[in-house]
Amino acid sequence: MLHRFATAAAVCMLLPLGATPVALADPPADNAAPLPGGPAGPVPSAPPGTMKTPDGWNLSVVGKDESMEPVASLTGAPTSREYIVDGDFLGTVTGSGSTKLAGGTLEAGYQIGCGITQDDIESITSAGITPGIGIPLISGTIFPVSLAPSLSQQIKIDLKPGTVNIVPVGKKSYKGTNSRVSITGFRIKIDSCAGQSFIRSYATLTSSTDNTDDVVTYLGVTKVV
Repeated sequence: MLHRFATAAAVCMLLPLGATPVALADPPADNAAPLPGGPAGPVPSAPPGTMKTPDGWNLSVVGKDESMEPVASLTGAPTSREYIVDGDFLGTVTGSGSTKLAGGTLEAGYQIGCGITQDDIESITSAGITPGIGIPLISGTIFPVSLAPSLSQQIKIDLKPGTVNIVPVGKKSYKGTNSRVSITGFRIKIDSCAGQSFIRSYATLTSSTDNTDDVVTYLGVTKVV
């Protein structure tokens, strides 16, 4: 195996054709302890996102009835990750603040992280001639010389540090103090992922008055696949 190191931001690996890929470990996301990979299905909801505004309003945004199901990629590419997701996300504003509420927005979606991103794949073929010398069984002065052709092939894979994709699914403008975004059977994906992938939901509630915006975010439990 040949290795070429370019910069700290990029890694280039040379793998002989047919070699078994090396398993690379990636750190978990910075959220609460991630769920282990395994059977698909419901995932527990994380604690709600809460905020008490300077003018006395109480904001809360929660997720419930969530599920994340890893599914086979439609393209069949081994570096694509796809999921079918469900969940209900609710935002509420309570209390008796000193300002007049003017509605706001609730946005819900998913964050997908990839530990290592695959960039370019290049096949390298080299050919040459290998000389050899035959040594006779009986001592003599003639040493026959032989020439043998040689052929080798390698695959160069450029790897880069991981990325996080944010996929907004629904955004609702509301009036009053309550809002909801429900997601069912939505399919999301990330491409060019050579390492582990991580997925979690998010929901961001914005409450507005005539001259203020207050923003609070819910982050779901991270699932590792």
